[in-house]
Amino acid sequence: MTPSAEQVLPPHVLIPGFESRHDESGIILVRGPKRSGKTTLLHAVNESAAESGARVLSVTGWPSEQQVAFGVLRQLLGQLDEPPSAAADRQEPAAVPPGLLTDLQECTYHRLVSADATHRLLVSVDDINFVDRPTQGFLRFLARRLQGTRIRLVLSERTGQASPHCTDFRTDLLRLPHTRLVRLSLLTREALASWIAERVAHVREPAARRAAQRIATEVHDVGGGNIPLSGLLVGKYLASVEQGRSTLTVDADFYDTVRLLIDGSDTPGFGRGARAVAVLGPLCTTQRLSRLLDGDTGLADRVLRTLGELGMTHGTRLRQHIARALLDDPDFTEAADVQLAAARVLFDDGAPVRHVARKLEAAGKIGPPWDLPLVMEVVGRAVEEGRGEVAGALLRLVQASAVTTEERAAAEMLLLRSEWLTNPVLVSSLVPSLSGAARQGVLRPADAALLVRAMMLHGYPDRAWELLSALREEPQGPEDEVEVTLAEVLHGVWHGVPPRTPRGDQHGSGAPAGAGRCLVIGNHSWLPTVLHKIPDLLDQGDRAGVVFAAEQLLEGIRIRTSEVEPFLFACWVLDAVNSLPLARKWCTSLSAALDGFPSPLWRSLLAAVQARIALALGDLTGTRRHLQEALAHKPWQEWGSGVGSLAAVLVEALTESGRYEEAAEVLDRPVPPAVFRGVGGLLYVRARGRHHLAVGRLHAAVADFENCRDMSAYLASDLPAVVPWRCDLAEAYLQVGDVESARGLLQEQLGLLPEEETSVQGTTLRLLAKADVEDRRVSLLKASADQLERCGSRLQHAYTLVELAAAYRESACLGPARATIRRAQRMAQQCDAGRLQRLIAAGTAAGTARDDVPPAYGGELGKLSSAERRVAVLAIRGHTNREISTRLFITPSTVEQHLTRIYRKLRVRHRQDLEDRFSSVFEVLGAHA
Repeated sequence: MTPSAEQVLPPHVLIPGFESRHDESGIILVRGPKRSGKTTLLHAVNESAAESGARVLSVTGWPSEQQVAFGVLRQLLGQLDEPPSAAADRQEPAAVPPGLLTDLQECTYHRLVSADATHRLLVSVDDINFVDRPTQGFLRFLARRLQGTRIRLVLSERTGQASPHCTDFRTDLLRLPHTRLVRLSLLTREALASWIAERVAHVREPAARRAAQRIATEVHDVGGGNIPLSGLLVGKYLASVEQGRSTLTVDADFYDTVRLLIDGSDTPGFGRGARAVAVLGPLCTTQRLSRLLDGDTGLADRVLRTLGELGMTHGTRLRQHIARALLDDPDFTEAADVQLAAARVLFDDGAPVRHVARKLEAAGKIGPPWDLPLVMEVVGRAVEEGRGEVAGALLRLVQASAVTTEERAAAEMLLLRSEWLTNPVLVSSLVPSLSGAARQGVLRPADAALLVRAMMLHGYPDRAWELLSALREEPQGPEDEVEVTLAEVLHGVWHGVPPRTPRGDQHGSGAPAGAGRCLVIGNHSWLPTVLHKIPDLLDQGDRAGVVFAAEQLLEGIRIRTSEVEPFLFACWVLDAVNSLPLARKWCTSLSAALDGFPSPLWRSLLAAVQARIALALGDLTGTRRHLQEALAHKPWQEWGSGVGSLAAVLVEALTESGRYEEAAEVLDRPVPPAVFRGVGGLLYVRARGRHHLAVGRLHAAVADFENCRDMSAYLASDLPAVVPWRCDLAEAYLQVGDVESARGLLQEQLGLLPEEETSVQGTTLRLLAKADVEDRRVSLLKASADQLERCGSRLQHAYTLVELAAAYRESACLGPARATIRRAQRMAQQCDAGRLQRLIAAGTAAGTARDDVPPAYGGELGKLSSAERRVAVLAIRGHTNREISTRLFITPSTVEQHLTRIYRKLRVRHRQDLEDRFSSVFEVLGAHA
């Protein structure tokens, strides 16, 4: 053991001003709880009296000797001098006769008086609670006869002991005028701070002296002013100061001292009650504690009162380190049972479910007064409150405690429902056992359908397909049918081919009426929109209606409570009508909502959709960044069949960025066969073909695009706005010289696209311009550029501008060609399109070599002033009137006036004619300006 309070704390710390009290009274009665410093004070008085020349007689009452008559008196007589002859003559009888008591008192008294004749005498009695009755009678006799003698009495009494005879004795003592009562209480922060400051005053380190107040506060917060605990902590602190540190240490010695204080109490059941208080923690009340103590309200009151007297509680709550000492006690073997009982008490009181779950989890098992159905009720409450982590912790406990297959499957299904959106590792661990339970028919169809959804999204497409096929063959009630339909919706969306007809419609008009009501009023109220409204709108070609319905789905999504299926379906239908960028703002808001909801699945799915949006808008850097986030939260192998569309976006982004080797590495990664069961496989093969086209493998590209054609026919899923394989194949045909085949594919593509403008339509017009006659080329490319600009597809717009610049150059419109190619260069840089930048660089070098110098228009240009020539140069370079005014430090109206005079002098009507006729000359002028 480390130094105790008696070895560390001086009396004046325990009782301010005590050093001046010990000689003032004939009797000093010190009262306080166990280990509150009573013995320390008695020792201090004894030492002080001995130093002043007094003779000290010190005796102690013991619980084991309380029933031994004259036991303490014998201790006192043993310390008095006695003639050997008298000792030999006196023989005490086995049982003392009643009349001898007075004689013994008088004899002892006379011997004390005789000793007092030569020395001042101090009689010190510790723990008078345990002094036998005959000795207490003697002390009464002595106390009444102290006046006129040099005998002093110092007595200590332990409070909290129910002892009627001690109460009478104390009452008699306090009636005497020369009795001084000293009540010991808990240490104050001020007393500790002043004493610590005294002890560290010799330390030269200023930080140590400044830390006295802080350490006193910390000591008081940890020990509550308890004497032994404070002495221990202060001693540790002073030892650290001597070693050059200034830290407060709470270690195993502190915990051992706490247990010693608790277990050394004489109150029956105090140790068990204190540990029950530690288990209840901040939720402890007298009523709850009494229920944990078998309904003993009296014991609960005594426990809380005694803990308060010891400074171990703050209110009814044990201080943190004191509670930890009791909870971590290796001898607390019934801890699990107490935790279970506390959990039941809290549950019956309607305490928050997280507190009940914390107690059950701390118990580490399920046992009386709990059974599995009752724990499952707690789990249900946690799920209803949205506390998935609490439900998960409980269900893992249930899973470990389950006995039958049905119990285990029920626990695992609840665990899956609570954490399948947030814990992919858990899903992977549950799939094997739950799949087996489904094959054995243990799972309800609704539970099996949820398992299908979880397996689909977490990388088990084959198992999901097998289980879904089995579910389709089983008869189902209305509620189960809703869940199975939801699983089918997810399976279709995940593969890019959502179901077109509700399951109820397959049974004709005799379908159960309840099925429709379940779809409307159940947890999946969005399903009617998906199963009826959106498919009909798609069939009718109502793009505006499809967009509106998808936006309705997106607006109703909440990260914490919604399924992922409506989000995936809404994004799919927007993509089907080439309007996925419209989901951008919802993706941003949902991503922000994930800051307080750790769901790797939601984060990965959102990032994947954001990557597709960024690619559609031509933001290649953003595409790669979102894909990195998607793969960080959901690794490649966990995407299952969904990895096809993810890989397609990644390959296309890397290819357009000019990072061909990285794109090839992605294509070398294995993908599951299930990828090719849906549109994801089409996107993957198309992206591979685009990569082949970019690196010059034309025949491999043609093979991939033709494979896309065959896969679309096999899947009966020709989506020209989602997978424009006709455009890709036409582009490959153009590069190999098969213009007629390319033209036919492009015309077919235009016929299949909706009337609304789409980026795919703009791309098709650009390719058609390459396959058409030269006199229509510029007009087709301008139409393509206009559509792509309105759709916000910057990368495809830049490609069109490159083609338009080449068409201008071939038509000898060199000014527009240069302005257009510069615009394309800026857009390619903004998109980080390395491939396009290389094409522009190669085309610009070749075009510059072919440029012819136009004839000089010296006579006409001579009519312009120098200011007009400067305005003309900037206008031909593509600057707006406001930009020209800013660069030349003139007003926009002045620019308009200059342009009007320029048009009149050069005999042109507008800026386009100016660019067509005089671009080369003005560029020369601008170069020499």
